[in-house]
This record gives sequence, C-alpha cells and structure tokens, in this order.
Amino acid sequence: MALIRWLCDVKVWVFSAIILALLFGFDHPSSADLMVIVLIVQMTLALDGLVFSRGDLKTYSKDMALSLIACFMVNTILTLAIGSFFIGDTDLWYGWVMLASVPCAVSVITAALYMRGDVKLAMMGLTIVYVASLAVTPLLTYFLLGEAVNPLELFKYIVLFIAIPFGLCIPLRKLRLPHTPKVIGINIFMFLMVFIALGSRRDYMFSDPGVVMWILVASFVRVFVFGFLMMFLLSRIKVTRDRGITFLMMSCWKNSGLSVSLCIIILGISHPQAVLPCAISLVVESVWFAVATGLVDRIWPVIREPSQS
Repeated sequence: MALIRWLCDVKVWVFSAIILALLFGFDHPSSADLMVIVLIVQMTLALDGLVFSRGDLKTYSKDMALSLIACFMVNTILTLAIGSFFIGDTDLWYGWVMLASVPCAVSVITAALYMRGDVKLAMMGLTIVYVASLAVTPLLTYFLLGEAVNPLELFKYIVLFIAIPFGLCIPLRKLRLPHTPKVIGINIFMFLMVFIALGSRRDYMFSDPGVVMWILVASFVRVFVFGFLMMFLLSRIKVTRDRGITFLMMSCWKNSGLSVSLCIIILGISHPQAVLPCAISLVVESVWFAVATGLVDRIWPVIREPSQS
C-alpha cells in the first residue's frame, strides 16, 4: 500500500524528474518528437472514461465561455505582460510568445481529478479551448512574430494534439482502466514531460545561470503568485471549488510541453534559446501543481450544500 501511495503522489514524480534532468540531462536529437508522443499519450489517458452529450453543451455553455476567457485572455495577457520584460532578447521573447499562444495544459483534467473538481467541466472547457486554439494559436503567433513562425505548421501540430488523443480514447474506453493505474500512468508521463523538457536544455541553463534565474523569477510570479492569488479570489467570491478548479488552472497553466516541442521544432535552429521560458515554465507549473494539491483544502475548502429536510 505504501508503494501505491508513492506511485500515486505526483509530487514524487515531478521532483524526481527535476533532479534527474539537472543531474544527467537528456541530450537526444529526437527530444521534440518524444515530447510530442508523451503529450499525446498523457492527454489520451486524461480523456479516458469521459463521455459528454449534446445536453452538456447547454449545461456548461457559460462555463465553457469562462474557460476561454481564462485561457486566452487572462492567461495569455499575463504571460505576454511578464514576457515583455525579456523583449530585448529576441530568442527569449519568441519563447514567451509561443508560451502565451498555446492552449491550456491537458492536465487541467488531471487537476480536476486530484483536487476534486468537476471533471466534466474540465473536459468541456478543454474541448472548447483546443478547438479555439486551431485559430487563436497560429494567428496570435503570426501577429506577434510575423514570418518567424509558419502559422500553417503551428496549425498542423495543434490538430495533431486534438485529433489523435480524441481518436485514441475511443478504443481505450473498452479497456475500462481502473482509477489507480490511470493516475500512475498520468504521473509517469508527467515525469517524462518534465525530464525531457528540462533535460534537453540542461546545457543552456548552466551556461547562463543569470538569465535562467530571471526567467525562473518571472515564471514564479506568473504561476505561483498569480495562481495562489486566483485561488484566494475565487474562494472569496464564493465560486465553488468543483467549478473553480477549471478556471484556476486555465488562468495560470499553459501547455508548456507543447510550447517546448514547438520551439524546438520550429525555432530550434534560428532561435535556440526560445525554448528556455517554456521549459522553465513547465517545471514551475509542475512544482506549483504538486504544491497546490497539498494546500488547496486549506485555502479553498469544499463548501457543502446544506441538507434538505
């Protein structure tokens, strides 16, 4: 039982990935492709077992709109505002723009599972955000970066991350994976995502620790400070935690893994350090998620509805 609890604890996997990545690195020419595979499998596992109907569109229509606002307005604007402090360095600015342009992390569903949120709402919000990202991500990068990034190539990868996981989760449902193995599987791919993203740019990080430290500070403000501020504000305005978890995660958790892959594939030759804000953000977001799962009950307790007599 102790081993199962250890395997189900996301904090163990995240911190192990950080330590191993910094110690050994991951200098592999196929790191971007491996990251794509890891993200697709993780999203497929997260989608497993979730089914929605047309009626859900009506039930969650308002919350789906709020999810879009949280992801592509609150989160994107905040990321660009913080990234603007690095606008003097073209590589780093391009990385912040890529991070701001991608949709939310698929792990918003994982967060709903861990933090006892409304998993169906997380699923519906994720769906509308990813559909919107087909247009938003290529257009936003083109508007901010011009011809430095090919919007059609970006569109191809966004489609890849939507079509394949949704397609794979259909046959996966037949396996009826139990909850514990699925959680362990998601944790394993969280480990791989952090390890590959951080390990693949280990040499860059050690070559200029001053720049890395400033990116780390900026990411800490964007994720930790704003994340806990949002958690506090949502609890204060009486947003129930089951609904609010989705809005919280979409407002501070970008798909940093996807942005890492896109930076390596699209900007890797011309702007090699563009990946740094994305890779560091991925680590900070993963650590924040590990910490937040342990503190959410204190900051944002579940409000029980009074029983009807």
